[in-house]
Amino acid sequence: MCLVIGPTGVGKTLLIKRLEQASSASKKGSSYIFNDLPSTIPTVGTSLVNVSVNNRFDVTLRELGGSMGPIWKNYFKDIIGLMYVVDISNRLQVAAACIQLLTVLSANNLPVVPVLLVFNKTDVPDKFTKSEIESLFRLSEIVKHCGRQVEQVDVSACTGQGVGDILKWLEQNCHGK
Repeated sequence: MCLVIGPTGVGKTLLIKRLEQASSASKKGSSYIFNDLPSTIPTVGTSLVNVSVNNRFDVTLRELGGSMGPIWKNYFKDIIGLMYVVDISNRLQVAAACIQLLTVLSANNLPVVPVLLVFNKTDVPDKFTKSEIESLFRLSEIVKHCGRQVEQVDVSACTGQGVGDILKWLEQNCHGK
């Protein structure tokens, strides 16, 4: 099971819906093209979804609502991967998202599993730039000192940009585990 967490309103639910749609969607290069924008409601509690990865195997994604942040650590047992989603267009929330991420990565009961930092909402004009995000999150230090594999991907759950990169990460890190 791959755990999907992040603050409230960052787009976790839409991202998971896009991952579900990806296996049947038309593909252009490494991006998927989606013609519709599915409706979503904020996740209250937890949601389990099976996602087919390149029609080869399924991965169960467990999404935890952002309001559950204080108890995320109770869901770390038996996970094989962790996706942490951040809304890079929400300038008021990014600092808190960084603190939450550091809290998660320093949790004693977090297994040594691969981590994917998903920087969502790249389609929004007033988003943080790549260099601003790297500086705010001190990504090079996280990668160096975290004790686990940490990768990052830029995504727009609205347009589908980056969904293929997440599927590739799931294939490389969550297959056969």
